[in-house]
Amino acid sequence: MRSGNNNKGETTSNRGSRSPRLRGAHERWLIALKKVLGKNRRLLQEVSDTNLSVTTGAAWRLEDEEEGYLPPTPSLEDTPFSQTSSQLYYPVPPRPTTPDTERVRTSASNGGLAKLARRLSQRGERRGEKLPCRQRSVSVDSGDVRKAHSMESLVPGDDRSKSSSIPPSPLAPNKLQRSLSGKKRGASMNEVDSTGLGGSSVKDKGRRNSKYISDLQALFEAVEHQDLDVAKYCLEANGLDLNQPNPDEFTVLDIAVMTNNMPMSRLLLSHGARENPRFLLKDVRLNKLNTLINEAEQVIQDLTTRVVNGSGNNNATSSSSIKDADRQLVDWEWRYRLLKRMKTGFEQARVPDIPALVRLYTASSSSLLATFDEPLNMNGATATRFKIEWSQNEDFCPLAGEHILYHFSNLKYTIQGLTQGAKYYVRVSAFNMKGFGPTQTSNPSFAVPSCWRDVDGSKPRSWGRLSMIDELFQQVRDGRPADSVEIKSTSPRASPNQMRKTVRKSLKNLFQSAPKFQKHLRRGVYLASVIYNDDKVLVTTEDYLPIIEVDENFPSNVQQDFLWFMKVAQTWEDVDLLRTDLTQSTAASPVVHFRGRLLQAAAQLQSIMGMQDLGKLYYEPVKDSQGIVIFTLINCVKDPRTINNAALKWVSMTRVQKRKSMSVECPVAADLLLTSLPEKIIHHQVSSLPLTRGLYVGYLKLRSSLGNIRIQVPERHPSMLPHIKVRDNYNVSQEEWDWLHSLDKCEVKKKATRVQEDFQRQLASATRKLLTRVGVTEEEAITHRLCDLEVVELSSEVSFILLLPPLGSVCIGPGTPSDDWITSRDFTSISVPVFEMIHMSTYHGDFIRRYARLSSILDTESLITQQQLREAFSNDELNEAKRRQTQVEEFQKSLDMMWRGMRWIMDILQYARDKQIKGGVPLSVLYAPPPSPVDASEDILASFTECMKDPQNHSLLPPPPCSSIGCQTMLLPVERAADNTLKSGILRVFPAYNSGLAKGTSVKLHVTSKTSCEDIVSLVVQQLNKAMESSGMETPAFSPEDCAHFCLVAIIANKEYTLQEDFCPLQLQNPWTKGQLFVRPKDSERAVLNVGPSTAV
Repeated sequence: MRSGNNNKGETTSNRGSRSPRLRGAHERWLIALKKVLGKNRRLLQEVSDTNLSVTTGAAWRLEDEEEGYLPPTPSLEDTPFSQTSSQLYYPVPPRPTTPDTERVRTSASNGGLAKLARRLSQRGERRGEKLPCRQRSVSVDSGDVRKAHSMESLVPGDDRSKSSSIPPSPLAPNKLQRSLSGKKRGASMNEVDSTGLGGSSVKDKGRRNSKYISDLQALFEAVEHQDLDVAKYCLEANGLDLNQPNPDEFTVLDIAVMTNNMPMSRLLLSHGARENPRFLLKDVRLNKLNTLINEAEQVIQDLTTRVVNGSGNNNATSSSSIKDADRQLVDWEWRYRLLKRMKTGFEQARVPDIPALVRLYTASSSSLLATFDEPLNMNGATATRFKIEWSQNEDFCPLAGEHILYHFSNLKYTIQGLTQGAKYYVRVSAFNMKGFGPTQTSNPSFAVPSCWRDVDGSKPRSWGRLSMIDELFQQVRDGRPADSVEIKSTSPRASPNQMRKTVRKSLKNLFQSAPKFQKHLRRGVYLASVIYNDDKVLVTTEDYLPIIEVDENFPSNVQQDFLWFMKVAQTWEDVDLLRTDLTQSTAASPVVHFRGRLLQAAAQLQSIMGMQDLGKLYYEPVKDSQGIVIFTLINCVKDPRTINNAALKWVSMTRVQKRKSMSVECPVAADLLLTSLPEKIIHHQVSSLPLTRGLYVGYLKLRSSLGNIRIQVPERHPSMLPHIKVRDNYNVSQEEWDWLHSLDKCEVKKKATRVQEDFQRQLASATRKLLTRVGVTEEEAITHRLCDLEVVELSSEVSFILLLPPLGSVCIGPGTPSDDWITSRDFTSISVPVFEMIHMSTYHGDFIRRYARLSSILDTESLITQQQLREAFSNDELNEAKRRQTQVEEFQKSLDMMWRGMRWIMDILQYARDKQIKGGVPLSVLYAPPPSPVDASEDILASFTECMKDPQNHSLLPPPPCSSIGCQTMLLPVERAADNTLKSGILRVFPAYNSGLAKGTSVKLHVTSKTSCEDIVSLVVQQLNKAMESSGMETPAFSPEDCAHFCLVAIIANKEYTLQEDFCPLQLQNPWTKGQLFVRPKDSERAVLNVGPSTAV
């Protein structure tokens, strides 16, 4: 350009003589200028459009290349904008693509990924495919008419993938590692500054080649390009610090939120991403964006001037500098567009709406649980945090505390450290980059921290048990004889030396004889090991399961030894200890001998397998008619290579089952084991699965046989009773527990609160579903009871309310018909001790391991001391044996007391079978709870009282409408049959005599189609008597014999109908269901209504 200016200053003669040369230089300068302006032609606006600005609801959009035009550089991001709010460059009309310009652009391309992207773009254009556009909720990208593409459309073509936008590996190439902070792919900002550019420039952090920085830069690239798949890969494959800002002080979440990419924001929030705390104030964020945009504009103008001024120089140095400046110009143009888009998203966003479904529950005596959902309308920006506030005052002044919640995967918070019995109000608000939105109070508006144990001040069953059993274990250790084996205080762990010893031992087995596994079984007890990995099972070289003989003779009561061995299976580390104690004993007891052989077989399996943990003992042994008994141990190994023995191999399950014989008439135990192998493996997998958080209703059903009590459990959940989930909140508050007790004692004195009504509705629905699942008919359902003795707390987040059968059906005997037993295939029965062991292993693993270890040791020592007492000869030996036996018995008593404190099932069973207490809330009362005095009309009983006082008054006005449900209709059907008759229903019955209770008192009854009027009268009189006794009235109650002097009448269409004693009210058809029922004395000459004579039905 300077040479051009000098030529203009020459004389006319000189210009005339050098005219061709000047014209050539001038043409070259114009060509270079047109190349620069052509590259940015879609950013240019006509002068008349300078006042054009971005309209509301539209944001900066990145569109695809126009047909017939390709970017002049190999940049993947060189995609023009559709609109701009300011005119930065010289306006120039678009020109069509020519072969020359196409050759120039192709020669300027030096990036492999850019060439690939260009080929994909050209392929898509040839096929006429439309580029996909990803939908995003409430995005500033979306417009009414002109739909904008996402940031992913920077890469043209339909096959836009990780390889074309951002490399799939976190180790991205340096030329593609560019973030919003201003890192360049071709040259650093030091080179830009060295050229003497005016204005501000981006600080250069230098090239960093570490893997961590590369991964973080790749994540920034993915967020800027809105590539969700690449972002997931970066987050899952690397432990990145997501809150580390880039040189512009923005975190990845800041960029995702300002571009209103909600899926990306949720992904980052789920991995713990946070915004930069500096930008919590919206003014600071806006000022930062304006500063960066102005800086980008200045750099773009400087780079454009540099490219234009340097286009006339033909030397190699100038050409290289122009190429570097050209690449920097592309990067800064992309950066400018992204910053403008972020600013537009920020300006159009508003604070979020109120959170949805804010609920408040009692979690314990000192905590509340608040749950909520995200706002229904984010108002253009993702909510990044929530604020939970609580106070003892309804106006939240002063606040008792607040908490900021960032975890979006679980929108709930437990407020700890509250005062028991105090009211607390809770509200929640959401926050986005514009600030906190309006608050939403909870539903209900307040709650009181409480627990069902607050009624009587009881402690949890597991409270202090671990410390007590540890103290007892230390006493047992200190009290052992000096010549006995020392008990280790803690369970030993496999060290690396032990593992190497195991490997050497397994290699040594290559040169030894194979272990003696049993193939053909005869009478006796055997120990089988089932070790599986996925669908493969560990077998011998002959495809048999590893089975070792224990003893050909065994005690008659082998079940007790089986239960003892189940305890040993909880502490495999003590096999050598117990075996040594039994070996040192000279006892000739068959129990000692058999248990010693059992431990010897277990130690042999441990040696063969090269592993100490043999798994869990299946809940019942396999038996056949030939006297063969197999104890089955089941374990799952994650890595099959941990077992290295030449005598064992891994085969598929189907191949193992082919070994079973074809004899169906009399299958042997080995065939039974192979046949039931899949069932045993499934049982091992599901037996240790705990229930999810919540409150459940469980069904207790037992059956007794000779020396055994079995309990029904689900086939797929053997660690728990048949159950149905009531709600997610596991805690039962004192308010709910008091209400349930009042139903049992008929002491409802006031109207139920909303919390109590919700609790009643949840329990009623859950019990109906559970009884239907276990096969109980609807007529039998109302005879069942809810146990109000305690809420069984399985863990810190799982609790149970038990549903009990009638008094005589809790534990049925051997001769009871099978109809009283659950016959569904979804349920099975196991013995109570086995169930307790499985149940405790699932929910109280620490306790049961300590208990099983100490109990197995004490059982062994008890057998030894008993034999020593029998073998004592001298007085000193006799006294020492007695002392030792007394000591062991005291230890066992202390341990049994701890165990009984944890055995909730035996306490519930005793309570359910107590004929004197007759405890529990009948479901008939739960389904139709007795209303409070304020729940009915106050005028009904007053009218009856006036009628009773005045013998001449034979008229009664029809009862006015009452506020309770079911007052206008006599029957509330629960289920109708095909003939329109009711199988069960709820009746509301009013007393037509002086009961001594408050006005408007009535009784709700849940009856079936077989319930007669005589039964209804008896129930109503009994319920009213209980209410009178609980209120302390002196009015004489009616005995069961007096019920014969009462009758049931119906008032229908202002007429009174006397119902016969054997009549069933649910058999009434329309229009007879429109009416009301009353109980009145038979000898009363007064009719309830004076409209015509009384008519018998």
